Amino acid sequence: MEPSTAKARIAILGAGALGTLLADCFSRAGFEVRVLVRSADRAAALRRDAPGAAPVDDPTALLPADFLFVCVKSYQTSDAANTLAPAIAGAGVAPIVVSLQNGWGHLERLERGLAGTSLIAGTTSLGAYWGDDGSFHESTSGVTTLAPWTPGAEAQTAAAANLFTAARLRVETAGRAGEILWRKLVLNVAVNPLTAIHGVRNGAVGESPDLYAVALAAAREAVAVGAARGHLAAPYDPDPLLRALLHDTSGNRSSMAEDLARGRKSEADAILGAVLREGAAAGVPTPVIATLAERMAALEPSRGPR
Repeated sequence: MEPSTAKARIAILGAGALGTLLADCFSRAGFEVRVLVRSADRAAALRRDAPGAAPVDDPTALLPADFLFVCVKSYQTSDAANTLAPAIAGAGVAPIVVSLQNGWGHLERLERGLAGTSLIAGTTSLGAYWGDDGSFHESTSGVTTLAPWTPGAEAQTAAAANLFTAARLRVETAGRAGEILWRKLVLNVAVNPLTAIHGVRNGAVGESPDLYAVALAAAREAVAVGAARGHLAAPYDPDPLLRALLHDTSGNRSSMAEDLARGRKSEADAILGAVLREGAAAGVPTPVIATLAERMAALEPSRGPR
């Protein structure tokens, strides 16, 4: 039976740009939304940019909830699971956990840390960022795709999709979680590092023949790796999907570009590094992705182990 979403309580872990966008959209749709924040500045930003959501500074105050969205960086996943596990245990009833994170391997870490919880894998092309003047910019035209990670979580996935529909956000569901995660990784590998390295928005990659050629080559390498490792049901040409993404998100600033511009650790290892490791395991060459990874490593500030 599909869980009811009519009066769903939503918790969000990750008060960054995506978490704030979701908090704003879901609260405007009439849902009760609580977001974990770690500082007074972040709480103030949330009240300003998602005024219908409630900031909380204690993980236990997120719960009870019907749905819990994990929007932290991929390298923060283990810490997130460690934060959530005792709070969920104390609440008694586990929420449906939806991961909307970039990269590869984060669902396995959530599964280990949150045993017994229904997990849903998600990808999204929703975009959000803060301008240099502190203003919050949302792009809600993107599509979110959800798929059950936990066996038997199809009804929970449909219920989560209903939240997006109620918030007037585009959503679709799929059957294979690994497939949607790797397909998103293909696009992230192609777009994010180039926008970060060159300090441009997504649309600039599509407008430059030279940048687009690199992006498409990286995407094709990632498809070859995914097919060889069984993450994709079959190889495909990423060209039309890449062009569509760059068109639809032309004004977006990728999270990797945002992180690099603000001197923060990016998800380069979870995105580029993941494809390189899987490519090495499959014996598939990835020279373009390797070059992008080297350039990111040279530009990114060292922040300790990922």
